[in-house]
Amino acid sequence: MKKIVPFKKELFFKDNIAEVTSISLEHSLHKDNNSVTGEFYINGEYKVTNVSSSVDRFEFTVPFEIALDEKYDTKNAIVDIDDFYYEIFDSNVLLINVEVRIDKLEEVREIIEFEEEEPIIFKEEIKKVKEYFHEEEIKTTKNEYVTYKIYIVKENDTLDTILETYNVDKEELSKYNVLDSIKIGDKIIIPYYD
Repeated sequence: MKKIVPFKKELFFKDNIAEVTSISLEHSLHKDNNSVTGEFYINGEYKVTNVSSSVDRFEFTVPFEIALDEKYDTKNAIVDIDDFYYEIFDSNVLLINVEVRIDKLEEVREIIEFEEEEPIIFKEEIKKVKEYFHEEEIKTTKNEYVTYKIYIVKENDTLDTILETYNVDKEELSKYNVLDSIKIGDKIIIPYYD
């Protein structure tokens, strides 16, 4: 990602500025965690009047700081000057405009870990499970839990394909469902163990 940050500064002169005959911009740039800091070194020569043949020198050191949002990572960023221009204002003010370019700025993506959600069993299915539970108990080991999935029978489903898909045997499935007449749209409770 590339970001251009404009920087403006008024530089005040003791004398009038009729014409800037030369100007240069040097800089020192430093990247910190969430900022770019440094100094602009602006120097050159100017004439006090248009008819004057003599020139005077000027030199300014301008500190700057660009604060970046915490969502950006500056580790691989490249910072440089994109553009520099100036204008004379009120005959004794040099208005400088510097555009700082920050290349290869990366947006930090926060990794959010989600806990695995419990399967949803609707009241109707819970009632159906309870009806089949009252006579038979499901035995599990100490660290084993039974979870239930609700499957809706689709076209071309057979009891065998459902048993194979969910890796459950017919006897286990029959503890929770009436398997005599399964048809499209029926809800089947399928147990599985964590």
